[in-house]
Amino acid sequence: MRASDRAEVVIRALAVVAVVVAVPLSGALGTVSYTGAAARIAAEDTGKVRVVANIAEDSRVVLEPDRYGVRTDRYQAAVQWNYEGHHGKATIDVTGPQTVGAEVPLWIDREGQPTTAPARPGAAAAEGIGTGLAVLVETWCAAAAAVWFSGALLDARRNARWDREWRLMNRPIGKDTL
Repeated sequence: MRASDRAEVVIRALAVVAVVVAVPLSGALGTVSYTGAAARIAAEDTGKVRVVANIAEDSRVVLEPDRYGVRTDRYQAAVQWNYEGHHGKATIDVTGPQTVGAEVPLWIDREGQPTTAPARPGAAAAEGIGTGLAVLVETWCAAAAAVWFSGALLDARRNARWDREWRLMNRPIGKDTL
């Protein structure tokens, strides 16, 4: 057995080990990611309260291109709300044209300022699963690429050696002498 054949077997064996080890490793990293995301989301969403705000002025269209340069109609309106005796005012994005007095849902933080809605229930789980799958797929792709690349490199080396040996065994046509 040639040294290149031995090297190829070792590389393939290491790739199999990497593929097998990647399964529990990606599970562990996904769990760590889920735990961190759950804690981060819980901290971000603490103190968020949903209130009903009233439109104080008719909504207006804000024409600005999105990140792809496409112009989309976005509506904004001045709103006001009262939550536990605290009054607030802000300009927020609303869905479609709104008239004065219409009620719109609004999330506020501890300081009474408008904020984003709390994360959806499965956000932490989705982040953990995504991290685990990403690690798993990337490891498997790296192992497959290592096997393919090393196989191609060793095949090229073997073919070059066979060409040299073939040229040494065969003399050019017409150059035979007895």
